[in-house]
Amino acid sequence: MDNNNFVRDKEELYRSVRGEIKYDEYSINDAPAVFRDRQRQPSVDRAELRGFDPLLSKLGTTDGIVSLITGEVRCLPKEDIELTDHTIDVIYMPTTENIAHSQIMMNPTGSISKTRKKKAFKSLQKVLARLANLKGWTLKPITN
Repeated sequence: MDNNNFVRDKEELYRSVRGEIKYDEYSINDAPAVFRDRQRQPSVDRAELRGFDPLLSKLGTTDGIVSLITGEVRCLPKEDIELTDHTIDVIYMPTTENIAHSQIMMNPTGSISKTRKKKAFKSLQKVLARLANLKGWTLKPITN
């Protein structure tokens, strides 16, 4: 495996957060909307590939940026967040528009129902928001 394609545990990740969503001025407060994703694979950018400039990861002019550390995402306490039947990883998936693009992926360790997958993802969203909240905003969203 090419080392540039593997997201190392110590790597910082940026997540763009829509500015129109109302957040507390200083925290994310477990807002699962921060990590909402239709495919249940939240997109993040590898900070290193963005030159450690969070402005480059904003999807909209009013968006904010939160940061995570890859190893912390991979080592989430699964027993505490109802994800005992999933592994969690950060996979590098560059696009032509975004060389830094990666995704947080939940992979079931066995056969599970759609309902269970949905519940597990909701739990993952909350835990990722809490993890981001510990670091605070990398860039605060612009809100009215």
